[in-house]
Amino acid sequence: MQNQPNRNKSKILLYLEAKLAHTRLSPDMQRKALIAADIILNLVVVVALVLFMRTFIMSPFQVYGISMCNTLNYFDGKCQDTYGDYIIINKSTYLRLPGWTVGTPQRGDIIVFRPPQNQQEFFIKRVIGLPGETVKLIDGYVYITNSAHPDGIKLDEPYLSKENQGSTFATGGIDQFTVPANHYFVLGDNRPRSSDSRLCFKESAGSPGCGEKGVTPYLTVDEIEGKAALALWPNPRVLMTADYSI
Repeated sequence: MQNQPNRNKSKILLYLEAKLAHTRLSPDMQRKALIAADIILNLVVVVALVLFMRTFIMSPFQVYGISMCNTLNYFDGKCQDTYGDYIIINKSTYLRLPGWTVGTPQRGDIIVFRPPQNQQEFFIKRVIGLPGETVKLIDGYVYITNSAHPDGIKLDEPYLSKENQGSTFATGGIDQFTVPANHYFVLGDNRPRSSDSRLCFKESAGSPGCGEKGVTPYLTVDEIEGKAALALWPNPRVLMTADYSI
């Protein structure tokens, strides 16, 4: 049984063949025109499928810098402060269509997003604080306060390297963050070398700091491109997310 795109393509070609039969073109020219039309239609279908996949299902992304080291961009025994891991982003994980949402970011997810103050750049970090929670940075560790733990609980972060354990300090001078509804708080795994929610994703000395010009440390789902799913190169692997619910 033909699928719908092929049936539609066949109808177009049959229509074009009927039209060509009433022209002065020779049978050979008609055949060549049909072959050219078939090639063009195939290209249109392929391009449409690729655009659909990249928009709603998955897309490639190359990680730059050391903010997610040692989880990403760590090979040859060191962090790579350049372009490194080539990964695939799963966009369907948080797919949003009018009146329909597939899922929401979970703690521990590695996400690719556009920071609120710079929609031209892409960042990659890990989800730490969920909507309604309070994130506290105490003595280099992350503590979460939520409905299940009103007195706060220390977050277990097994994905951090030995060097990054106990190194989550308030680099922006703020050590407590209350995450608004429908927003998320994120950190890079290389805590001393990551511009993340602690710095409101500040990119340079001249960039606005937290609270300046409306700059926020939190992300909305609309700013998230998708979840990092696979690393294809140089070390192929599945980027698994363990259950970090508390």
